[in-house]
Amino acid sequence: MPERKEQLTELVKRYQAFKEDGRLDLSSEETIRTWINEFLSIFDWDVMDTSQVLQEKVLSREEKERLEEIDSTSTRPDYTFKIGNQKLTFLDAKAVSVNIETSTSSAFQIKSYGWSISGSCTFLTNFEEFAIYDCTYIPSQEQPANLGRTYLKIEDYVDNFDVLETHLLKSNILNGTLEKLYSDTLKNVSSVQKLSPDLVFAEELSKFRLSLAKNIVENNSDLISNNAELLAYLTQVIINRIIFIRICEARRIERDGLLLTFLETDFWSEFKNSSYNDFFEHYDGPLFDRISDIQELEVDNEIIKELLDKLYYPSPYRFEVIPTKLLSDIYEIFLSKKLIIEDGEVSEKLKLEYIKTNGAISTPQYLVQDLLKRTIIKESLLERGLESISETKILDFACGSGIFLIETFDYLQEIFIDYYKENPSEAFSDFFFQNSDLTTLTISGKRHLISNCIFGVDIDPEAVEVARMSLSLKVVDSSEFYENYQEIGIYGNQILNNVGNNIKCGNTLVSNDITVKYPLIISDEPQLYRTNSFDYNSENGFSEIFDTKCGFDYIVGNPPYVEVKNYNVEYPFMHQYIKDEYVTTKNGKIDLAVAFVERAFSILNDNGKLGLIVQRRFFKTDYGKKIREYISSRNLLSQVIEFENSNIFPNRITYIATLILDKARPENISFLKIDSDLEEIPSTLRSIQPFENDDTQFSIIPSSGLNQNPWNFEDADLLAIKTSLLENHGKFGDFAKVKVGIQVLWDRAYHIKVTSINDDGTLTGNTHLEEGITIEIDACRPLMVNEKFYPFCNDETSTYVIFPYDTSLDENTPIPFSEFNERFRLAGQYLTRHRDEIASNVATCDGEENWHQFTRVQNHKAVYSKVLLPMTANDTYATVTQNPLNYCDNANMFFIDIPEKSENNLFAVSGIVNSTLFSVLARSIALSQQNGYFKFNKQFIEPIPFPRENFNTNTALVNEISTIAISIKQTQEQYRSSSPRQKTILKNLLNAYWSNLDNKVYELYELTNDQISFFNERGRNINRIEILDRL
Repeated sequence: MPERKEQLTELVKRYQAFKEDGRLDLSSEETIRTWINEFLSIFDWDVMDTSQVLQEKVLSREEKERLEEIDSTSTRPDYTFKIGNQKLTFLDAKAVSVNIETSTSSAFQIKSYGWSISGSCTFLTNFEEFAIYDCTYIPSQEQPANLGRTYLKIEDYVDNFDVLETHLLKSNILNGTLEKLYSDTLKNVSSVQKLSPDLVFAEELSKFRLSLAKNIVENNSDLISNNAELLAYLTQVIINRIIFIRICEARRIERDGLLLTFLETDFWSEFKNSSYNDFFEHYDGPLFDRISDIQELEVDNEIIKELLDKLYYPSPYRFEVIPTKLLSDIYEIFLSKKLIIEDGEVSEKLKLEYIKTNGAISTPQYLVQDLLKRTIIKESLLERGLESISETKILDFACGSGIFLIETFDYLQEIFIDYYKENPSEAFSDFFFQNSDLTTLTISGKRHLISNCIFGVDIDPEAVEVARMSLSLKVVDSSEFYENYQEIGIYGNQILNNVGNNIKCGNTLVSNDITVKYPLIISDEPQLYRTNSFDYNSENGFSEIFDTKCGFDYIVGNPPYVEVKNYNVEYPFMHQYIKDEYVTTKNGKIDLAVAFVERAFSILNDNGKLGLIVQRRFFKTDYGKKIREYISSRNLLSQVIEFENSNIFPNRITYIATLILDKARPENISFLKIDSDLEEIPSTLRSIQPFENDDTQFSIIPSSGLNQNPWNFEDADLLAIKTSLLENHGKFGDFAKVKVGIQVLWDRAYHIKVTSINDDGTLTGNTHLEEGITIEIDACRPLMVNEKFYPFCNDETSTYVIFPYDTSLDENTPIPFSEFNERFRLAGQYLTRHRDEIASNVATCDGEENWHQFTRVQNHKAVYSKVLLPMTANDTYATVTQNPLNYCDNANMFFIDIPEKSENNLFAVSGIVNSTLFSVLARSIALSQQNGYFKFNKQFIEPIPFPRENFNTNTALVNEISTIAISIKQTQEQYRSSSPRQKTILKNLLNAYWSNLDNKVYELYELTNDQISFFNERGRNINRIEILDRL
């Protein structure tokens, strides 16, 4: 830092000296840029390296006049800071004559550029002034120049060096420092909206689509004929074409303002004729197919003007710089709604798969880029040469708006160019354009890559159209070479020919045999269309790939996280097909991502790899058992990267991971956990090489250590010990069963918080519906809940539940309401008072005698001694209840049903659950929650290793564990009612008991000394004595 500050001091002095001596040509843009270039170099930027900074060419007078001749008003920032193909921020150079301090137009311009790429801030300078603009809110030309701005004059630079360094240092711009810095700015300024361009533009497109669709139906009712899918298709095509041409204007491919000139006469007539003739001849491809229905449409020009007003100045959208990825994000959000026609009226609603999440959220670019570089290893492709690279087949089987497709194109393009620069080939020379500075693909080269290598499938026809447009935009995206458009082929004919034909509309999960297996679907036309079955190996699919390569080389994507049960009503045949056809979907509640994983392996070739972004819930949940078994039994898992941050997808709490699965059946799994702050994750991932290039940051886990039981990759040593213990002893679930509590009709009515137990056989307490009720104790049962629970706590509770059943070990007999009311008059009167409220909130049993009973009966006959186990805790906790009437709350308290329910066995099992060993093993596979808590559900407890044979045969050791457990329980009761001096003594005693208990459990498990040291080092989350002081 001192060196940089000295460099800045010297530069400022030199500039001021030049100015005083009259040696500066302040009218020359090149002169100003020379000083700016040196200024930026202080902060580690090499402005001559186009991989770091793209400089807008300084135009000569003749070039400026030539732009004016074609009515181009296009201006771009002078400096674009980037990494790869991703724009990070901008700096614009102004003449000294521009007063940056007061210029609202200059502020609006540079803020619009930054906002349009979702940047954090941008910069404006004429070297004598330097301004930093917050770009996290929607810019407007009415905003004052100083809104969200840091402003410095040249004489302030050195004193404010820290501000300049924080904003301009290359490492800060690359590592997310600015994103973090500007994440909470201007939140209290009511005049601004802190909204990103994807959300804003998606909402505006949605409004326009609805207006356009209504106008189309109004003017073309016979053509549309209540066909919502046709309406959606035509509407989407029109929007896509308008947006595409506007972007081509901004990128100097079409005349600037071309669409506005159509408004001067008859927009719709001009536009559809241009689409049919000029645009078709220039672009061709699926985007500008000659669609007869479009030619027949009548659309009012006023409707189109609504959209055009959003696409031109003073709109804040700068299409010169908006990345294709951002446009895909916009469409991803926009397409979460669908058009419907009811009684001739057009409206829109969320698509089924987005109802639960209230809309779509696009995948962050850095996640896609990282997954690609780890799934498709660059060095491996470079070894094969251009011809082999050209034959690589890459599929996104749920491609949506094309986010993975366009990033795949960028990735392959970089590899293609890198190889050609080192190994120029005459055979491929038509695919490349080179000048002294840069090498890029020509239009032919881009078409070649897209047509040969990139494939996509999506069930949504509108998404398919957008994905095709996204790839089309990639073909024409060469704006840094605009002076070489002729050589690149931008001005040629049919430049999009065949681009997008590899994107198919179909259902990856459902093949055409659905009509054979469920022939009733044929007569249900809406179902048939919605299911949209698709055969990959068919004439309408990708049969050539299966004929030549037996499947795809790579599949990448982010399959939808949608529970299959959501399709019961709208897609019943599809729902049944998926449940029947995929072995991984047999375990109750599952999401579609699981079926997509299984499907991938039928369309990959024998050397194929699958790279996915998934929610990692299936690693541990019960519904993931089948997919875990499917993957582990075939040794398919190659790499896992888990992300600790749960806010990677905006406004969603998701626990995600990237998976790479490989049909080569790797013997080991590489694992990495990313726990960086959200803003730092992109730079963290960029700094980590693919495992194949550098394995030093990854943990290595043997594939043999995984099976259908819950997965935990974080601790390879623990996994090895756990695997060994399972082989030696078996699972806890082989010895005992973890069971849930009773499920009452409605908690708010049936749960009673007891304030007193009365001498007359009644209790008094409060429910959510009524306070101060008094009812018969025998009409209720004590309910064990997870409140102030700790190891070996007493089994007393202040919560009771109304229980209209007579139970025993053998029978559970519902009590008819008339009998219940007669036996328990107070309880019956209470329920009667609230009968209507109960019925309006929950489904009840039919009939006058049954309405008060539970709709689901579970574990009512568990009237025996049991071990209690809270579901959510920092560690595994357990205690014993020997009151047969005690039931567990279904929501948060489990119980352990052991075969021999002697007091000895109950306390011994409770002691094992409370041990350090058991907690370490359980935490390793349990679902982690916030603030250090875990969910210890049945599926996380029953797979834990347990020495059943030793427990059943080593009576003496089990008795010792039980005796220690009882001693701890008794001593804890003393501790809680002792003086400080007594507590000190008892604490020492408890420490000895707990240490002894842990050692006896280690002995029961037959651990080695090294294994004992391992568990002691891991320890429990919460000290078992200190927890008593927190109650």
